[in-house]
Parts: sequence; structure tokens; C-alpha cells
Amino acid sequence: MKLSQLSSPVSDIQLWEQLKNGSELALGKLIRKYFNLLQNYGFKFIKDEDFIKDCVQEVFIEIWNRRDNISIPESVKAYLLSSVRKKVLRESFRQKIVRDEFATDIENSLNFIEFSPEWTIIEQESLSEMTQKVSELLNQLPKRQREVIYLRFYQNLERDEIAQIMELNPQSVSNHLQAAFKTFRENWTGFVLLLHLISTGKIFF
Repeated sequence: MKLSQLSSPVSDIQLWEQLKNGSELALGKLIRKYFNLLQNYGFKFIKDEDFIKDCVQEVFIEIWNRRDNISIPESVKAYLLSSVRKKVLRESFRQKIVRDEFATDIENSLNFIEFSPEWTIIEQESLSEMTQKVSELLNQLPKRQREVIYLRFYQNLERDEIAQIMELNPQSVSNHLQAAFKTFRENWTGFVLLLHLISTGKIFF
């Protein structure tokens, strides 16, 4: 066997299979790989670091405890994001973090964190001004549209993965994305720059 084969990285699916077989090492690798990403995603709903950290930890604990019964997902990343999203929404409702405990749509009571125009130092002042404009427009979008943009462009997830996470059908994901882009086209002529700034990571949540 070649050395390159011995040192090749283990895929998420392989780690998941090992986890199902009782490997604590595989669980640890998944935690190290995704914990910060999941915590950052959860923090966009509730700005409480301890609460979000507990939610992420509970997700991994539940996965470990249910490892004999859970199936192997098509995308481990999408599965984990979806699990954290559900955990945050349910726990925020149960602990009455949301203002209206009888809200029919819990997500409307949560604040998906705003975009921030912080990035590496930009020399051209005009680009800085345009980036500020983009951030302001993004923050005017409905929460679901902002979340779709975050998952699509910041987490590089496909439409079906986003649909799984947000519990929407794939067409609804496309509709949210198209509606967001329509808002930009109608309100700003720099629409093409928006796609460039997002795709290159110059606008952050």
C-alpha cells in the first residue's frame, strides 16, 4: 500500500460509520472539525455563548447516545447544522428565551445576527463604502432570506442541503434566494459586486 493511501484523510461519512460502531475517536474528530462552525451558526439565532455551546454539546451527546439507531446522512455537515438549528429553536422556546411562548413561528421571535462589513484592510475607500452599502441591504432582508444566503455562500451548501437544514422544500430555498437577489437588483446597481464580495468572504456575519 502506498504511503499516500495510508495518510489520506478520513471522510465525514467514514467517521460517521466509525462513530456508529462505537468509536469515541471518530466522535472526537467530528467535534473538533465542526464545533466552532456549529457554535457560530447557533450564535446567529441567540446571542448567548453559553446557551449555544450547551446546545452544540447536547447535539453531539444525543448523536452518541443514539448511534445504534441513527442512519448515515448524505451530508454530515448539513445534518449537524440542521440538528443544531432545531436544538437552538426548541431549547430557546422551552427556556422561554423567546418573548412570545405561544408564537406559531418560533424563528420569527429570534434574531438572525446581522451582517458586518468587517474584513481585511481594503485600500480603496470606494470599495469600503460599497461594502458598507451591501451590508446594509443584506440586513434589510427577511431572516429566512439572510439565512439562505449565509448557508449558500458562507457554508457552500447546495440547495437540497439548505432545504434539509431549514426544513423547507428545495424550491422554497430557490425562491428565497431569488427574492433576495431581486431586492438587490431593485435597490442597488452594484448587484454583481455583491456576489463578488460575498463569494470572496469580504462580508461576514
